[in-house]
Amino acid sequence: MAGEIIPIRSDSPLYAGALRLRFDVFVVEQAVPADVETDELDADAQHYVVLEGDEVVATMRIVPYDGALKVGRVAVRKDLRGTGLGRRLLEEAIRIGAAQGARALVLNAQVSAAPFYRKLGFVEEGPIFDEAGIPHTRMVRVMA
Repeated sequence: MAGEIIPIRSDSPLYAGALRLRFDVFVVEQAVPADVETDELDADAQHYVVLEGDEVVATMRIVPYDGALKVGRVAVRKDLRGTGLGRRLLEEAIRIGAAQGARALVLNAQVSAAPFYRKLGFVEEGPIFDEAGIPHTRMVRVMA
């Protein structure tokens, strides 16, 4: 059973596990170019991981974004999708946004994942666009 959500920085030993999972999900499964999957935001982002034993099985990152927080790189190990790990990560992002007084949470969702984010209070904003060869939609959850 996967455990608690652990906040980490890019200098944490667990960060390598988060990058491995992101590589498996985005580069291997979804054919995102490896040089696009990691970017300059990773170094200063607040990363979150969920472990099963010693293995990172879910991850996301959060970065400040113009008075809001931007959630990204949400990934769950393939065999654990549909078990609530992604929902737990996003609920944690919502909790963090509220605690930090963010005006909103924003993210670029793959169009196929938009229904998942809608269930968590996110709404589409703007046209569909291409990101790394995958159709995406900008989604926003205004904080109460």
